[in-house]
Amino acid sequence: MFSASDLKKWVLEYDAEKKAFDGFWLNLENYKIEYPLEYEEYFANFDKSQLDLKVESISISYLNYPELDYNHVKLYIPIRYQNKNIGYYEILLNFDGIVDDDFFVMY
Repeated sequence: MFSASDLKKWVLEYDAEKKAFDGFWLNLENYKIEYPLEYEEYFANFDKSQLDLKVESISISYLNYPELDYNHVKLYIPIRYQNKNIGYYEILLNFDGIVDDDFFVMY
């Protein structure tokens, strides 16, 4: 089991915050390319200074009960642009620090 201090050490050891922010920026670029009209709806005249990105929560997820063989550390970043909550980015890391999946969700 992870204690809060163990989790903090793990986040630093595996550079989890950097992976989360790198994943966010990659997804934002892909979003701009794959959904240009929707991107413009949310990010018209994009100004990076109007984007407020912070890791809001980190949690451990044990899934697929009773086997519990789909486990992750999740980092959750709400997407706030021009003082509005418009979506979130969540990244799932295996316990060895490797990115397993991520979610870029716009409301």
